[in-house]
Amino acid sequence: MISDKTGLLLLWSHDRHTLLFSTFFLLTALRLKRCSQISSDTHEIQYTVRPGPNNKPQFQQTTLFNGEVIFTCSSPALLDQPRQEWVTHTFTQEQLQQRHKQCRGQYEELMSWYAKIKETTSGTLDVLQRRRGCITNSSGVSAFDEWGVNGEDFLTFDPETLKWTALSDRAIALASEWNNLDIRNHVFRNFGQNVCPETYNTLRMSRAAWINNTGQTETELHIFVKPIPENAFSCIQCHVTGSDLSGVRIQLTKDGIPLDSGVKLIGPRPNGDGTNQMRVWVELRLKDTERYECQVQRGTENKHIQLEALLLEQPSLVDLKKVLIGTMVCLGVVLYIAFLNRKYLAERLCQTRGAVVSLVEQELKKYLQYVQTQEQFDEWRRTDDEFYPKQTGFISGFLSLYRAAAPKETESTLTQSQL
Repeated sequence: MISDKTGLLLLWSHDRHTLLFSTFFLLTALRLKRCSQISSDTHEIQYTVRPGPNNKPQFQQTTLFNGEVIFTCSSPALLDQPRQEWVTHTFTQEQLQQRHKQCRGQYEELMSWYAKIKETTSGTLDVLQRRRGCITNSSGVSAFDEWGVNGEDFLTFDPETLKWTALSDRAIALASEWNNLDIRNHVFRNFGQNVCPETYNTLRMSRAAWINNTGQTETELHIFVKPIPENAFSCIQCHVTGSDLSGVRIQLTKDGIPLDSGVKLIGPRPNGDGTNQMRVWVELRLKDTERYECQVQRGTENKHIQLEALLLEQPSLVDLKKVLIGTMVCLGVVLYIAFLNRKYLAERLCQTRGAVVSLVEQELKKYLQYVQTQEQFDEWRRTDDEFYPKQTGFISGFLSLYRAAAPKETESTLTQSQL
């Protein structure tokens, strides 16, 4: 029961005086074959008796509705306290008092069986667990009642046959004893087959009425597909969001037939904004000729959404290999053609280079028409020397011209006064 169906994780440390541990309930994994229609329609009560301070046993009762904790009751107070807003608003004080009374009754019963099992197991009992409840689906109601000791399967009850089955060698004697408790076994069967389903329906309707009166968010439905790169499979996922997802049934269908193998469910889980989500997904090979659909049902509400055909045209790994091979072949053909036409390409390159050289020569000629040759430059220098006296410096040349034109007395005066 406990090891693979419902969980208790014990962390303990021993010394001469104390036993320290923590108890954690894990998600329930039911002993039932997976149904094609995944449903969260469960009502369950979990019980734990464990040593407390001074080795005094402590009692804990947890009530779950569709996987959500809605009530908790623990010693020494033994008050069954609501843990959800809708529970607080839908249960009257009289109903809550009745639940407190039921919790005290369960406390007394579990404590007596705790002492009995501890005696049967030669004092090796530290933690006693029990989970009982029912699952409602299209096939009907399935009840369960399972017991565990120290985190391991111990006993299980079949309400159809009214028989207990020992799941541990230490439980054989106790199973034989409990099989003789006919009245008690009928009470357990009545709870699983009648009381539990009726309680579930009451809770479901109370929550639905609260949602309707408070105007909670309408359920939203989406479907996605994502290729898996390492193989030819794809992942189809159905995503449901809403303020209340209690009693929601989700199923994925292919061509109208519910998918069974490999279908996984997560949730309900809070989104952090007052809404919750549930997800269902499966990995399979997609074909564009197949029609996939996600369906959601709760009471009289039915919604469905179909996966668009365009989304099914996802490339598989085989298709990617074909594309890669085709690309390589095309590249090889291009390189081969280039090799065969290398002479033509070389000629074209030479022609291009010749055109560039010709253009450069034309521009050079335009520039050279403004540049003198050596002969032209020598002729220009000779003419210039004949026109100007061959004196070094501007002042010497100017004085030579002045002496030639000025009178003698002026020249001597100028020479003495200025030179």
